[in-house]
Amino acid sequence: MKTRTLLTLILTLALSVAKAQDEPTSAMLFETYEWDFGDIEEADGPVSHTFRFMNISNNPIQIDNISTSCGCTTVQYSVEPVNPGDQGEITVVFDPARAQGHVLREVEVLTRDRRNYADIMITANVNPIPMGLEQLYPHLLAGTVKTNAMRCPFGYVTQGESVTKVVRIANLGDKTVNLDVETTGNRYGMSVQCPPQIAPKEVISIKITYDVPTGKNGFGMARDSVWVIADGAKSEQPIVVNALRVEKFSKDENAPKPVMRIEPSYVDFGEQEPGKIYKKTIVIENTGNTDLIFRHVETTDGVAVSIKTGDVIKPGKIHKMTVTVAIANSREPHTVTMGSINLTTNDPTRPFRELRLQVDTK
Repeated sequence: MKTRTLLTLILTLALSVAKAQDEPTSAMLFETYEWDFGDIEEADGPVSHTFRFMNISNNPIQIDNISTSCGCTTVQYSVEPVNPGDQGEITVVFDPARAQGHVLREVEVLTRDRRNYADIMITANVNPIPMGLEQLYPHLLAGTVKTNAMRCPFGYVTQGESVTKVVRIANLGDKTVNLDVETTGNRYGMSVQCPPQIAPKEVISIKITYDVPTGKNGFGMARDSVWVIADGAKSEQPIVVNALRVEKFSKDENAPKPVMRIEPSYVDFGEQEPGKIYKKTIVIENTGNTDLIFRHVETTDGVAVSIKTGDVIKPGKIHKMTVTVAIANSREPHTVTMGSINLTTNDPTRPFRELRLQVDTK
């Protein structure tokens, strides 16, 4: 009872502050946006946490869609409208089956009016059920060589920094295998070290390193691939590697900084005819106290934006970014086209933002 009373007081105070402003960034104000389950056992099965939020707008809101970053994460929520000042709940259930170590799962919440968007997150450290090599290394690379992961995400890597991660591989055969690797090159500062051989039933590490250069070419998403070659046979699928390259930020929490606010973060163009161009507007505001600088702007095919690398938004100013989407004539009817806009800025709180787009073809 005390916990719910404290939550109500906190959210009520936030509601009064939000109403004193012109317009809240989102109508959903959550008690917390992250939840750490801590150490959990895979054998114990699913765990859950209920995220509580308050509607801090002047209008009812209704959750329309919730997407998760992994099928191991499911959600439970009410489709009934939440009136202004009332609370709503979203229960997130995480199934640790076949997971191990530190895991992070994102949950994206979208309301029916498509104006309110929120991200919540769960983390956990999963202690797996003891297994043999066949279960621990399920992904075939080449021959008798398998790996425990086909992806190697680095997260944020600061310019001038050298970061190394490892991908574990195992030889499930009864003969020593000669190894080599083929990569997409050093275009983003990636290098790979692989032992020349792997003995029968042995487990070894492939070391992948990013040395991010300083300067204007060292920003944005780095995407690379690593193919393992076992006794001359190249893996059909590569190990996918990526990193978010950002600048080195001051550790002084009181230092001037920009803060980027985006409205909306998800753009649905609705159902449209192929062979035409469609436009929408996204509002980007700098609510900080120093210049917001766009270090890198990247879009997927068929998407164009009015903002470009090097553009600046002054403190307290707003930029109305035009987003243009071209739907090819070859697009099949009744198909969904997804696109994205990747923005890397000098906002130290969240230097990389991905804006998602969707178009339904008639």
